Amino acid sequence: MSAEQVALSGDDIERLRRGDYTVAIVFHYLKTDYVRLQREGLEERFEELGITVEGVYGADFDATKQTEVLNTLAERDIDALVSIPIDEIATADAYRNVAESGTDIVFIDNVPQGFEHPTDYAGTVSSDNRGLGIFAGRFLRDTVVRGEVGIIKLDAPFYVTSAREGGAREILEAAEDIELVAEAGFTDPDDVYELTEEMLVSNPDIEGLFVSWGDPPGMQAAAAVSDLGMDHVSITTTDLSVETTKSIASDGPIIATGGQFPYQQGQIEANMIGNSLLANSTPPFIASGVLPIHRGNLLDLYPKYFQTDPPEEITAYFNQ
Repeated sequence: MSAEQVALSGDDIERLRRGDYTVAIVFHYLKTDYVRLQREGLEERFEELGITVEGVYGADFDATKQTEVLNTLAERDIDALVSIPIDEIATADAYRNVAESGTDIVFIDNVPQGFEHPTDYAGTVSSDNRGLGIFAGRFLRDTVVRGEVGIIKLDAPFYVTSAREGGAREILEAAEDIELVAEAGFTDPDDVYELTEEMLVSNPDIEGLFVSWGDPPGMQAAAAVSDLGMDHVSITTTDLSVETTKSIASDGPIIATGGQFPYQQGQIEANMIGNSLLANSTPPFIASGVLPIHRGNLLDLYPKYFQTDPPEEITAYFNQ
């Protein structure tokens, strides 16, 4: 389904402004530009709709922490929730408590186990996560051409990263002259520097890495590559941040990423909540596309992701 399916009319907006509605936002993790931009899209659109944001919460990829936040919200008088489940099984009961409290729910990317549309939730808005991984895998394949590669992935049952890893893996394993020789999993993104170092020391012939997302794990992998003096190792990843942008622009270890449309995704989620609050029908699923970002198109695609022109610290790399 397209975003037009949840577009709001002027009359819809006026009704929402008169409704005195509240919404909570519960993310998986707050320390990425992707979440920052999606949050901006949500908050700006909710302000336009007159819907009060009760709070924005992160869970640091901890399903127990997310469950605690959700159970607390279920006891409050909140009209709507936008949230991305960390673990679709472990958090299902907590989301059920929220739904049974009378709160309208829009999910980001994936749906808890046992939830049915439209009775249990209004809909899901997602990036093309598999497509992000496929682009990253293809770019790495075409850069390495012939040689050894590795994968550094999130070692947790999280649909988003699993879909991305699956897309990259599909491409790399099918490549005739590429050999996937090493894999490492992390639960704390801050452990990725050490994991990368261990992988590259044990497999010095590796020429490319796919890392689950760009910042912090991709940047930690890039730092390990640089500190080991292994400048021949290329990294592709997903998401985009200021730091990964710098690496791509400066011909650093990170050479490409599959980016999303986070700000626009937040706006779509807010519109879907608005429709649900007004008891308008909502589609079960809306997906945004893929921004295939590399140095050759970075300046052109930067504004589509960040909603602003690239700063001088980025453009300077292209003026040298």
